[in-house]
Amino acid sequence: MESLRPGPEVREEALEDKMRSVTPTTDTDRLSDRLLADENSRWKYRDAAKRRRQDGLCWTIGLVLLTSVISGLAGIFIGYRSRDLDAVCSRHVAHYSPVLGNMPIKYHTQRFNGSLLKENIFRQDAGPEVDAAWESLGANYRAIRVSAHAALRSGIALDQVQIRERYGGGYPANIEGLHHLHCLNLLRQSLYYNYAYYHSQGKGAFKNEDSIVRKHVSHCLDILRQQLMCTVDTGVLGQVWLYPEHPTPFVDFNTEHRCRNFEEIRAWAERNQLPEETPGDFLRPPRVGERVYAEVP
Repeated sequence: MESLRPGPEVREEALEDKMRSVTPTTDTDRLSDRLLADENSRWKYRDAAKRRRQDGLCWTIGLVLLTSVISGLAGIFIGYRSRDLDAVCSRHVAHYSPVLGNMPIKYHTQRFNGSLLKENIFRQDAGPEVDAAWESLGANYRAIRVSAHAALRSGIALDQVQIRERYGGGYPANIEGLHHLHCLNLLRQSLYYNYAYYHSQGKGAFKNEDSIVRKHVSHCLDILRQQLMCTVDTGVLGQVWLYPEHPTPFVDFNTEHRCRNFEEIRAWAERNQLPEETPGDFLRPPRVGERVYAEVP
């Protein structure tokens, strides 16, 4: 009868398996496993940190590009607005006028001629030369034509004097700034040392009786008062020293101002004057219901 014991080879294999199953893990093995795990963790941390740096760099680049685009657009917008700033300011501080709608308003710095003793042509005694100088400013320009739409925006009532449609329609109107110069010119003509000269000529305002001339002069005086108060100049007058031997302070009237482009506005008003000679029926008579004043307002 054969023995049931396993052969030598079977016993050796079984013994090796058994030994492997019961042989304890050494400290060296555990340390190797821990080092391997730590190394894997470090690599994972490095990969994550690298990804974070890359993401942060992408966000930074994106933010810089976005900021550059916004800054560029803002610069373009500000540059455009600055170019148009004169017109914007004019529309803000002035009542609507067809001048603003047809003329580019520009500002420039100008130093006033405020000399007390050195006279220019506008300060000369009465005569043809000084009269021509004031005429060149547009002090006596004729009215311009204002459309019905522009008239309403300008403060002209719809029932005020109108031009017949057959002659182009619209409303006759004078530019106020040139009327102010007309008034200032009349004050000059009415100065005590000029009055006799212009009164004797009997032209312009001096065609009327003295009582009307007086009313005209006081009207001009008060119009200019109101204008100066309405657009009060906030500049300041410094002082200078006079006379080296005995220094004395004196007000410096030669100050800088921000001025509009008067000459361009004057030229526009000159070009757009109504004809000097007009037909007898040039103006449309008032219609029923339209205001007709019983006296000068």
